[in-house]
Amino acid sequence: MIVDILTKFNYRRKIYLTPEHPFCSYDDGFKMQYSSAVIMQAGLNKKVKLLNNFELERLMKYGLKMNSSDIAWALRNSKEYEMICEFVLENIKTGKEKIIFLMDLLNVSGIGSEISADEIKFLKKFADKLGISEQIFEVVRRFIECAVKEESKECFELSQIIKNLYPEIELIDMKYFALQIYEYSECTQRILEEKRELRITDRCQIYEDIVLRRGMKLVFDHALVRVYGNILLDGGTLEILNSKVIRKSDSHRSCINLKGDYSNVVIKGCEADCRNYGMFIRAESGKVVVSESNIYNTTRGAAIRFWGESIEITNCIFSRCYSPEDGGAVMVRGGVGKISKCRFADCEAKRGGAVYIVENICLDKCHFTNCNVAEYGAAVFCSGLADIDDRELEYVACHPEGAEFVQVLKKNGELRILGDMLINKSTIVDCPVYVESSGNLSVSKAALYLNYPVMCAGNLKLVHARIVANHLENSDMLYLEGARKCEISNCEFDGALRTGGINIKGTNVTIKNSLFRNTYGGRAVFNAYRPVIKESIFNFCQDGAIYTQGGEIEKCVFVNCRAKSGAGISMYGNKGLVKHCNFKRCIAKKGGGAIDRQVGTHIEKCQFEECKPADIS
Repeated sequence: MIVDILTKFNYRRKIYLTPEHPFCSYDDGFKMQYSSAVIMQAGLNKKVKLLNNFELERLMKYGLKMNSSDIAWALRNSKEYEMICEFVLENIKTGKEKIIFLMDLLNVSGIGSEISADEIKFLKKFADKLGISEQIFEVVRRFIECAVKEESKECFELSQIIKNLYPEIELIDMKYFALQIYEYSECTQRILEEKRELRITDRCQIYEDIVLRRGMKLVFDHALVRVYGNILLDGGTLEILNSKVIRKSDSHRSCINLKGDYSNVVIKGCEADCRNYGMFIRAESGKVVVSESNIYNTTRGAAIRFWGESIEITNCIFSRCYSPEDGGAVMVRGGVGKISKCRFADCEAKRGGAVYIVENICLDKCHFTNCNVAEYGAAVFCSGLADIDDRELEYVACHPEGAEFVQVLKKNGELRILGDMLINKSTIVDCPVYVESSGNLSVSKAALYLNYPVMCAGNLKLVHARIVANHLENSDMLYLEGARKCEISNCEFDGALRTGGINIKGTNVTIKNSLFRNTYGGRAVFNAYRPVIKESIFNFCQDGAIYTQGGEIEKCVFVNCRAKSGAGISMYGNKGLVKHCNFKRCIAKKGGGAIDRQVGTHIEKCQFEECKPADIS
């Protein structure tokens, strides 16, 4: 049988929309024997080979969710006619089970004139043994024909007739066969209390606040859910599968709230539109698993706000998520979990434009587009040191640029570094940091926002780093106290007009291709002993740029610096060289506006412009 492209597309669509079969929750033994009976019927269809029967495959793989070994057993067992008939008569007893079984037999057969005499004979034999009258048989047969042809109106009318004949059969049960039928159902606390477990596969309205207590379970499967109230989990379970949720309430609470222990939320293949009414999930306890879903238009807090037991978010899309607090799309303050292979677009928050996490949360293979932040972390903010390879994170048009990922270095008391430590992510230093003589601190391609100074007696290496005085005042940013070595290249130091730059005592310092600006209360580089400073810029240093004993300063630019004397360079000692430097508007109260030197300091090929009271003293 050759299947055309349109038919293949319809098959794939039907598989995607297929809800669980009414017998999916039955034990594996029942499902294997049951499938054998249906396979016997499918084998009578001469126009479609057994292994090409789409409805048979849909039943076993997607409706009953059988694994390959169970399917293989059912195929082998389908030749045992007597044993299968005995199983059917002994185990299919209720009216609902008999009608569903008949529907499955018809569903794998041909329809209309295509059905063979052998198939009709086999069907009627089973119907007769199960006590199904010929009139009911014809109603069920017509229902399956309409379902296959997608004749929605007649299909719905026939489903109501069947439901009236067999009240225990719900529209949900028949939706497996006729995906196009639906009706609005209402989910209330009274219904939940009565049934304890409720599964909805149609359009549903939730007008009131409902509570899922321990032992209660609510499942939305291929449903369209409009939530006017709130769903609170106090130990219960909520599953939303291949459905769409629309928030219709302007309540300050989230659409879904987890409060009690043992609460569990599973969301897969869903679309959640919060219509800018608020958050989607708020979990202060329990477990949350969200996968392959699209969540958008959230406000008043993170779309998913979590500090429960565990959380896992994979292959999801978050867009247009806004929070006046932390984390536009996801905020995780506690527990353990993982955020993987997600995309975030147009998200905004106070800290962490898209994501706010703590240090034991894994984040990988995510993409961020046009995410913005008021304070720190255009895309991600981590409260703690993140064990994350941010090379697996992609950023496009996130602002502020260069600070897409920001973490926090904090500890009660002082952090002492005894061994090797690498900081390669933008970091807020929220505790005093001391690099011991045995320690090595490297900062590469990252910004340090200093709330406390960094003190070093070991080895310090800064490459492509940005050092910013954040909440640091009346101090210098770095203190080098007899450090073994300090290398600075391609860096930026911003004192924010509150602090000095580097305070040096007995340390060999090399500075290249760097920028020092907006320092106040101390020199940008103070008390260095014979440093090597090349190709760097010192701008708006309000207590002077460099104070040094000797050293080599070459190809540097000094602009708008101020000091009592030597606003650009104050150099003492008898071995110093200032070469190919440019000084503009460097002004001192006395002495040289640009350079204050002692005998032995050599000045070669420097340029001076508007420096006062004199260029050199």
